[in-house]
Amino acid sequence: MGHTGLVLRMTAARGAATVTAVTATAAVLLAGCGTRTADLPPRGRPGPAATASTGPVAGTGREPAAGSRAGAQALARRLLLRLGLPPGARPVPMRMRPPLLRQPQVSYGGTHQADVHALFRLSEPMTAVQGFLRAHPPGGMKLSGYGQLSSAAGVTMMTVSDAPRSLPAGINSAELSTAVVPAAGGGSLLRADAAVTWYPARSAAEWIDPARYREAVVSITMFNPRRHTVTRAITSPGAIARLAEQANGLHAAPYQQLSCPAILASYRITFVPAAGPAPRVVVTPSGCLTVGVTVAGAAQPQLWGDTGLIGAAKLLLHVK
Repeated sequence: MGHTGLVLRMTAARGAATVTAVTATAAVLLAGCGTRTADLPPRGRPGPAATASTGPVAGTGREPAAGSRAGAQALARRLLLRLGLPPGARPVPMRMRPPLLRQPQVSYGGTHQADVHALFRLSEPMTAVQGFLRAHPPGGMKLSGYGQLSSAAGVTMMTVSDAPRSLPAGINSAELSTAVVPAAGGGSLLRADAAVTWYPARSAAEWIDPARYREAVVSITMFNPRRHTVTRAITSPGAIARLAEQANGLHAAPYQQLSCPAILASYRITFVPAAGPAPRVVVTPSGCLTVGVTVAGAAQPQLWGDTGLIGAAKLLLHVK
């Protein structure tokens, strides 16, 4: 979350250098997420069809890994410990933070996010601190953005963000964000936040076994220049298997808050069962990263990453 007037500019990370690393202190606090409501539909109704699995989704064993709150918290702590600050930086209690540092500067949120934060007092002015942080990204991380908050009185806050070069399985995103403001009496105060978002577990009911389905009905409704729908029933076993593989390979949605462009079309893929007890499965890519799933009419936890399914639907229906 940011402030009005905060401008982020993307830039390449500069060369690494030896810096003083942050050590674990009592100033490092863990704030569990869940205090904000994500702008996404609610999860599926409780019951057998929507019960989250504690292990791999029943299927081939190639399902994407789920993360956990404990794993995300541990990673956030490790990222914060990598932060390098100018010599002489000392931790201070979070209760000393001024109004501009009362909220983290991380760029995402949701119910599956862990945030570890700390507050430091530095003798350097905030411009020098920002320059130091930009020049010294933590080990294994790269500079992902920086900016400043300005008012009529001038620049009041400066920020720097770093991101890991790679993420462990089950983790959707991670960020180490710092915000610096002038301190009373000289020098500056710095708030550091390490935020990690993990993928929750999928429900077992969402797994689609293509051998149990005789067709996949693909439908696209376009809203411009006039509302019209294109539909095709796919009966090729290979095409059904590829659509099922696309859906089976998605993580459960981490319930981040999203800002999406205008939606110009809606998509629907219905897996129609062959003779037998297989349930009807309806997959609805939203066009905004999430994918809705219903199994025998029961809503399941949303999936994450809809571009592959949308691309496949367009290709099958010859829609640009």
